[in-house]
Amino acid sequence: MDGSKQKMETFITNVLEIPYDHDKVQTLLTARDVLQYAEEELMCIIMQIYAEERNVLQRDTSSSIAQNMELRRKIVTKNTSRIAVVYLVDVWERISGNLYLGSGEQWKQFCDDFTSMVMRNLGLVMTGMLGSDVTTGLIQSSPLSCLFIRNHQNFPLPIPERDRFTLQLIRATQDSGTFHQIFSALLFDHMGRAKNNNILDTNVSDVYYALECLTAIKISASRPVVSLISSLDVWSPDLIKNGRELENYSFLGPFLGLSGYFEENMKIQNNKELEVEQLKHDLPPVIRETRDIMLKIVYNLLLPKDNRSNVLSYFARVLNKNAKKSGIQAREEVLSRDGFMLNFLSVILDLSAKVAVEKVDKNYFQSPNCRLDFSEVTRVNATSEEAEEFSKTLSGVKQPNFSTECFLMAIYSVHLSLLPALRKQVTRVQRIKDLTNMIKDTTRNGRPPPNSRAELQLKIGEAKLESWKKAEKIAQITTFETELLQKFAEFYGKVCLWLLSVIDPERKWVNSGVEKLPNNQLLDTLPEFILDDIADVLIQSSRFRINLLGNVNLAPVCQLIQVCVCHPHFFRNPYLVSKLIEVIYMHSPDVQGTSTPLFEKIITPASSEQFLLPALLDFYTDVESTGTSSEFYDKFSIRYHISIITKTLWFASNTTHRLTLMQCLENTKYTRFINMLLNDTTFLLDESIDSLRSIRDTQKLMSDSSKWDALPEETKTQKLNQLKQDERQCKSYLTLANETVQMFHYLTQSIQGPFLRAALIDRVAAMLNYNLQQLCGPKCADLKVQDPKKYGFQPKELVQQITDIYINLDSPIFLDAVAGDERSYKPELFALAITRLTNAAIKSSYEIAAFSEFARKVKEKYDEKQAMDQDFEDAPDEFRDPLMSTMMRQPVRLPSGVIMDKPIIERHLLNSSTDPFNRQHLTVDMLIPETELKEKIDAWIKEKLGK
Repeated sequence: MDGSKQKMETFITNVLEIPYDHDKVQTLLTARDVLQYAEEELMCIIMQIYAEERNVLQRDTSSSIAQNMELRRKIVTKNTSRIAVVYLVDVWERISGNLYLGSGEQWKQFCDDFTSMVMRNLGLVMTGMLGSDVTTGLIQSSPLSCLFIRNHQNFPLPIPERDRFTLQLIRATQDSGTFHQIFSALLFDHMGRAKNNNILDTNVSDVYYALECLTAIKISASRPVVSLISSLDVWSPDLIKNGRELENYSFLGPFLGLSGYFEENMKIQNNKELEVEQLKHDLPPVIRETRDIMLKIVYNLLLPKDNRSNVLSYFARVLNKNAKKSGIQAREEVLSRDGFMLNFLSVILDLSAKVAVEKVDKNYFQSPNCRLDFSEVTRVNATSEEAEEFSKTLSGVKQPNFSTECFLMAIYSVHLSLLPALRKQVTRVQRIKDLTNMIKDTTRNGRPPPNSRAELQLKIGEAKLESWKKAEKIAQITTFETELLQKFAEFYGKVCLWLLSVIDPERKWVNSGVEKLPNNQLLDTLPEFILDDIADVLIQSSRFRINLLGNVNLAPVCQLIQVCVCHPHFFRNPYLVSKLIEVIYMHSPDVQGTSTPLFEKIITPASSEQFLLPALLDFYTDVESTGTSSEFYDKFSIRYHISIITKTLWFASNTTHRLTLMQCLENTKYTRFINMLLNDTTFLLDESIDSLRSIRDTQKLMSDSSKWDALPEETKTQKLNQLKQDERQCKSYLTLANETVQMFHYLTQSIQGPFLRAALIDRVAAMLNYNLQQLCGPKCADLKVQDPKKYGFQPKELVQQITDIYINLDSPIFLDAVAGDERSYKPELFALAITRLTNAAIKSSYEIAAFSEFARKVKEKYDEKQAMDQDFEDAPDEFRDPLMSTMMRQPVRLPSGVIMDKPIIERHLLNSSTDPFNRQHLTVDMLIPETELKEKIDAWIKEKLGK
């Protein structure tokens, strides 16, 4: 024992850094006696540390200890418990440095027992059993927290040593009841540090690494810290009322809440010298690093199978408490911030990365076992009651697997995180544009006088503009962080595959392109936002010029868009289909400047060549209502998108789409499409021309400074506001009007028959005559405005196209229709048009000659009609149409008993499927020819002409 005692004496002296009491040691007989002595000495030092606070020294200490304690006191905060912990950690660290003093099992046992004794006393210190800084007996914050801050001067333990120390501390305290107190304090301390963290801080990731270290600790088959975290009251507090409280007060909330958004980070707001370019360099690495560590933390929390439900319930609670975040006018103060939601999204996308689509339960969103609350969510093609009934049929299904819950929660996470962030970015860009225009208007005639109220308001506006610009640029860094968008793109490729398996489970459309797929209850009851989000993200990514899809497999995305656009009956809300059409438009060459891979993959398959254009023409006709408050204007935007896509396909090198479109127009089913095209052209050009006249009047008034200056300021303001409104409306309407006229132009060059149908021909002639009159008639000078290209007004091009359409449709029946238009046609009109074509060099001499010949033939028809009208003036009333009072040539009887001319009632039915006399439902096949009356009319006309 003497040799061993000498080694132990040296060991204790080195580890505890105290002089050895040789007299007392002589009485020690066993290793246990030595350990007891060491513990007494250790306790004496600890009590001395507490006594020092009252400036009482209980024993004479060596200069080594005194110097050590003084140094620690200078370095460490005046937290007595922390000083004691620092000393004990130093003791623990010196144990490993003195193991070389002995060998053998007995020596190893002595060292292990000594380590356990140190850990036991550390537990007593940390739980306040030996002394406390607060009256509760617990220390205010964990003295161990500094141990987990990298490069901290107080605890210079290397990471492997720190991890070994933590593991030993857990083992030593796990069964003693002090584990919960020690590590709860440490976890609360980390939570507080995370809450005070800022993305600009130097050691911002330290607290994340600390939590990762703790959650990774495994003893046997258990993870004690993971179990402790999920048992804490702050894991997911019951009293939480909303998303913002969950972010602030749940355990993971502060860790997920790290944000680089200008609006969410006071440090960024208050640092006026902070350069955006510097943030572009600094922020992305920090964002990626902290998100990567958060993933590891959450992964550690999920490893114990008995804890997965706790984590998934927390995820579901985050989503349910932020359900309103998808709203247009969300109350931001009660919802989690965008930084939190995007960090949450990043984690859950990573968890879903390896999920196999075939393992995802298609019934989860409708299942009674779904943790997500979709009671107020709009369904694809079902009411809430229908969705609830369908859910009841799934009551016997098994509990969803982890892959299902994780994958489908990720879908909802996109809806509540990335989509709102993108919408806010659109708002930021728009408000910058609006404020810039307002400042330009204010300074149009120079800056206001110095020190005036107007000058003060201008300065405020300019300062706000700079702040908004900075906020928008910083938001780009966070919202469009490269790795997050890449994760999203890969994930949404899987989402599209999953949706295709719901829509087309037997892959009939994908493999062979059958004409119609049936509705199914599973699709009908899905939340509408799933498809809506796909469209939204693709539209916004194109708008912001972000290569969101990157190298992702585009096939499932394109197949999904194809099948949905070609099956609009799947969806109760036509606005959803319109957004998918907008995706095709946004990726078209007309918008992007060149054809994109997504656009090519949508239009290339045989199924698209056969069904895409017919579906677009049907939707053009049916989209009178979108279900929104702005549906009247929405329909024009949708039709504009369809017009652009149609034009692109018409002029594509692959002529299959052109042949498909020509076949469609030959089918009388698409007469309604041409009728809608006529309606739009007439309305849009008419409104545009009215706006141009109003713009000209205002510009003319403003150019006369004497008259303008004489107006009251209020009147000036009203007229300027009206001018802006007229300019916006004119530009908007002319954009689509130009496209519809161009569509008439290129279609009538190749196919004339559909435009010469009895129900349409008079309307086509009237539309052309009216607009030719507006552009070439006596009042065309009223349309001369300053900078007409600003509004998209190109009168020469319009005149050229309209006169071309006349020639394209040149035929005897069309000549009759043009000459028979009593509202707008006059021989003088065509003479004025020819003069304009010549003087403005709009057409070549050959083309002008062709149009002149057409005008001559129309004049002949007009003269014939005039003579005939005189002959038919005394026609019996029973021969006249009751609506138009014109001579009937094809009388038909309506179910109401009224007799009308067939072309007139057919024209009416193109716009309304009702009897014009009693508003009852009416279709063409319900019309009954009046053969006897027609014979009487024909005989009467023959008799008249014979005279």
